[in-house]
Amino acid sequence: MRRLVLLFVVATLLALMTPGVAAAGKPSTGCPAEASGFFRTDRNAWWERTVEGFEAEGITVYEADGITFTEEFDEFAAAFGFGDGAGLEFFVRVTQWAGIDHNDNGFVCMKERPVTPGNPAYFFSGADDQASTTQ
Repeated sequence: MRRLVLLFVVATLLALMTPGVAAAGKPSTGCPAEASGFFRTDRNAWWERTVEGFEAEGITVYEADGITFTEEFDEFAAAFGFGDGAGLEFFVRVTQWAGIDHNDNGFVCMKERPVTPGNPAYFFSGADDQASTTQ
């Protein structure tokens, strides 16, 4: 079961980092309406919310110093091919972020998704803050 969840996580992470084709040539519309659940955020807040999601799933990210990744998080990241916690952080802060922040202004729209067995607390929907599509 754990391997199935790991496979799903990797597939979802890859899907989130792939820019939507529909975004090309579309007019700028800003974030979806507040009632949709989307809110504007920056790269640091995106990472902080991701860490909260890992913690909610029982994966301790940082040691007591708040800087060093735990062995548990390093192992979790390695299981997905990121090498270690730093590799997973790089993916979220750089690779995944670049796939969403198309206008490269340092902001995106984020929406928390319902937590289910197939959708852990560290998965979100994201859209460029000036795009008309979501991912």
